Amino acid sequence: MVTSDNSRTCIASLRSIRPHAGWCANYEFEDVVSDIENGDLLNLRPGPGFTSADWVIQRMLCRPGVRSIARHVNPNLVPITLKRDYDLFFFVCMHPFDLLYLNGIRGWRERCKTKVVYLLEAYPGWTSKWDFHFKLLKDFDHVCVGLLGMVDPIQRLIGQPCHYVPFAVDTLRFTPLLTPTTRSIDVYSLGRRVESTHQVLLRLHQQNKIFYIYDTIPGQLLRPLDYLQHRDLVAGIAKRSRFFVAYPAKVDVPDEARGQSETGARYYEGAAAGTILFGSTPTVASFRQEFDWPDSTIDIPDEATLMYWLEEARRNPERMNAISRRNAIEALKRHDWLHRWKQILQIAGMEPTQKQHEREDRLNTLAEQAAQESGI
Repeated sequence: MVTSDNSRTCIASLRSIRPHAGWCANYEFEDVVSDIENGDLLNLRPGPGFTSADWVIQRMLCRPGVRSIARHVNPNLVPITLKRDYDLFFFVCMHPFDLLYLNGIRGWRERCKTKVVYLLEAYPGWTSKWDFHFKLLKDFDHVCVGLLGMVDPIQRLIGQPCHYVPFAVDTLRFTPLLTPTTRSIDVYSLGRRVESTHQVLLRLHQQNKIFYIYDTIPGQLLRPLDYLQHRDLVAGIAKRSRFFVAYPAKVDVPDEARGQSETGARYYEGAAAGTILFGSTPTVASFRQEFDWPDSTIDIPDEATLMYWLEEARRNPERMNAISRRNAIEALKRHDWLHRWKQILQIAGMEPTQKQHEREDRLNTLAEQAAQESGI
């Protein structure tokens, strides 16, 4: 637990409980917030027997008669007690069952004036299966979600406003505009993918026609030893890639998404790294506002279209470079974690900090300089 006497913001983190690759971007956001706010970061840590206790408590919640008890039980996390008051308590979670881990922090409800939760991922089918967990959101003054399609379902379930706050990245980590690199990788595919497209790319890779980097281990098994090294690696590979595969969230498990075509993390990461995004465009209305510039995403409905764009990269490098730079510039202007924190502070009715202004100025200056050099 890192604390300071003058911090107005307390940030609870699951980085020692959920070391999975899919959570690493959350911790990147927490780090940006912690820097902007000079915040106190509460790192929840597992104690002896955590795994077993967590398993038991999660199953206790299936029994209505014991839910009221389980709601307050610490699943063997090393307890943390808040020693002072804060203006803001902020918690980022990936799944509604993560809310139970806040039982490891004593006094967060009482000692924090305003409480904000940012739930990154949720789908309509979850509201009945995880209804009890979703109702824990009532402990917060403001609920923010990363997928637009869940705003109304959550509002109906908990009876209070819910706000859409899209995904983002640390663009200063991902941007190629600070340290230009050679794009020696033809295609980079990270996370979920469409198998038919993967097979075409794999065949071309095996024929030595392209250099294709892709995942070979299921995402749920990836547990990086260090989340910062993992994010640096992803950013480093992306900045050296010409094309970056991007599909709507849960594209490979459509039953879970239930027709909810949302903007997944890959779009923000790929754009920030100045790659050319290809795959398919999400149908969610917010995508047309967040990625409203020309060629922000290239739809690849079939093999012929895929081959056209791979060839176009060789035929027309100037066009590819223009798309690349525009993506990187637009990401700096609108898709940094700073922009999400700015939105959350507005929701919470709090003033920005000096460090927020400094980061925003740096992003805008870098974007403006790149735009002038590119004539965009």
